[in-house]
Amino acid sequence: MKTKIDYFDYDTLLQPTDWRFAAAVVGLCKYFDYFGIDYKVLYDVEEKPDNYIHGFDGIIYKSEDITEEKYLEFAENYFEKYMTHKNILNILKSQEFSEEQIKLVNDLVKSKTVLKGLFDKIKFDGTNKDIFISTIEENRAEIIKNIFKNGNNLYKNYCNERLIFTEDNSTCRLRGYNVDKDRKTNNLGFCFSKESFESNDILEFDFIPFAFSNSDMREAYFVNNNFSVKSLTQTNYAFSNQLSSTENKDDKNKLMLVLQNSKDYISYDVEIISKSQDKAYYETFFVRLERLKKLRELSGKSLNFVKKINDDYWFNLEKEVYMRCMNNILLDDVILKMFKFFYFEESEKKNSKAISEIRKTQKNIMYKIGLLVDINVSWKGNEIMDEIKSAKSCGFLTSKKLIEMKSSNKINSYKQKIISALCAHDYDRAKEIILSLSAYVGMEFSFFYTFLENAEENKDLAFAFASALSEVSSKSNEENN
Repeated sequence: MKTKIDYFDYDTLLQPTDWRFAAAVVGLCKYFDYFGIDYKVLYDVEEKPDNYIHGFDGIIYKSEDITEEKYLEFAENYFEKYMTHKNILNILKSQEFSEEQIKLVNDLVKSKTVLKGLFDKIKFDGTNKDIFISTIEENRAEIIKNIFKNGNNLYKNYCNERLIFTEDNSTCRLRGYNVDKDRKTNNLGFCFSKESFESNDILEFDFIPFAFSNSDMREAYFVNNNFSVKSLTQTNYAFSNQLSSTENKDDKNKLMLVLQNSKDYISYDVEIISKSQDKAYYETFFVRLERLKKLRELSGKSLNFVKKINDDYWFNLEKEVYMRCMNNILLDDVILKMFKFFYFEESEKKNSKAISEIRKTQKNIMYKIGLLVDINVSWKGNEIMDEIKSAKSCGFLTSKKLIEMKSSNKINSYKQKIISALCAHDYDRAKEIILSLSAYVGMEFSFFYTFLENAEENKDLAFAFASALSEVSSKSNEENN
């Protein structure tokens, strides 16, 4: 909430009452720190302003310190690597230019509409660098503003670019909050009354792009832990740094890995705001400490497995498990999908000469399934963990017995029947198959009684048993698992 105050030489108080104001606070703190502008943190002053909102920290500052000239200079510095004119000026520092450098300067000019307009009839040839330097310096503010407001990963990703550094707007400038005032807006208000629609917008929302994490990611994040200004700034600084140092992962996976290692600065329930370049609105999800602890327990688990489903979708096991963990969703469907991948590889054996590679992949899938079953059971409360171990042991011993009986071909046959029944949620059929296998090998499966009581609730037992059925000896399986 932005409040006008009369507090010594300061006239404005901004408090993080919702995520928009919290992000604006973080962006403004970076702006003030960059220029060395004096401001106060509400919790740090003994004498509070008269009309502040109790229960929220905030920053106290002079509104006159926020100017468009300084704002653009800050944007140029903060997003320096995206400022095309800065790249051109860096090249022009040379005394002599290669053909490659000359071409690069001209290509950079063509890449931005504002630069093409300024150098419409001028082409860099290596001898006219002074013209380029002077033109850029004379029009620097215009260049910065156009590059910044039209950058898909810059201002345009977060706000309506036509409203940059404007005030008294009828609707909020943020993407997803903004409404085209030239179109009909009756449907926005109560009882289709335009007058009943309320919106707030402040100039300080222009600082929100500086609060979100790494702009080189397709999806950027802001952690709204608005307990204090200190926690807001420090958490988002640490969060952004960890995202930057996490390599070779897509954005959502990066987020999960960073959350997994965030115990030093996130130890409570927290709200995370995300903004994707592919979406015209912000998204939010609530990270509960209970689920965050579960996520951290996954650290060190070998969940690396990727499978191409089609040109538009790759199945990423690690990502699937992490997202289900955060959303408190069990892994039943993921386990079944992994079994399907196993049988897809089985069908490929008939059409491929690389049998050893396929068997290696199948072995890896079975190991992952065993791991997923353990995770799934732990999320359910570990009540049948002893039975899970028993089911795996029965699977290993059954495989060994079938091999001794010269019936190793029946291992995959029974496994496929069990999984097919589970995929169809036909638990009676799954019971029949397991019972039939027990009779065939002459062994009693101790886990079966628990499965018999409530097959749907205890299907992890069948998952564990099926994952342990393998065409190698139980000893080999135990060593590999």
